[in-house]
Amino acid sequence: MKKDKNKRKAVEQRFDSEKMLLSSNSSFMVQEAFKMLRTNVMFSLPGKGCKCIGITSANRSEGKSMVSINLAMSLAQLGKRVVLIDCDLRIPTVASKLGLKNDVGLSNYLAGTEADSFLRIYHHGDPRIDVVLAGRIPPDPTMLLGSPAMKNLIKTLRESYDFIILDFPPISLVTDAVLLTDSVDGYLVVVRHNTSEYSKLNETVTQLEFAHAKIIGFVYNAKSQERLINKGSKYYQYYKEK
Repeated sequence: MKKDKNKRKAVEQRFDSEKMLLSSNSSFMVQEAFKMLRTNVMFSLPGKGCKCIGITSANRSEGKSMVSINLAMSLAQLGKRVVLIDCDLRIPTVASKLGLKNDVGLSNYLAGTEADSFLRIYHHGDPRIDVVLAGRIPPDPTMLLGSPAMKNLIKTLRESYDFIILDFPPISLVTDAVLLTDSVDGYLVVVRHNTSEYSKLNETVTQLEFAHAKIIGFVYNAKSQERLINKGSKYYQYYKEK
């Protein structure tokens, strides 16, 4: 009975995630929000060549993974080739949000095990978007993300894509996101309405600045039916998340 209940809950969570995925059925407000975010990201990282964007937050459950997925989809709508990589090797969520099985992914590739020494790339919906899942949870995620193999991977992917989106863990909990500041062109910090704590957000910004990371903006998430106007910062309207 408990097994059936857990299975039903997992299905409901998948359907909830599907509702928040950007599509032609999304509300006008959501579509415009991501067009604005996409435009500001592109203006913040001018010039030719592939751009690598790291997305993080101060705490868990602020919506960074959904922002990562939807930003990738929005960029693909312009005809850009995008690869989304789930770099949260501790509590990965991209697979569940896309209805995929997280069995082989980034951790397997970086560990270089005999059976998983190749990079498994998934295609989801739009052929211009490729997805690299987190893979099996390793004993030491920090070591893998900070390895030369990870930096070489980003360098190699730059040759095939217009944008690389890295979905990192929250910075106030672990320092994984700052390990690749020399490979990431710019960071977006997701801030959730009525959830984010100022002290944690300040700590996040401090850590990024200490690592000489380029913060290109903040995504204000889960603010319902209200347009934010903040000329001094890059805050963007998003969706009401249940």
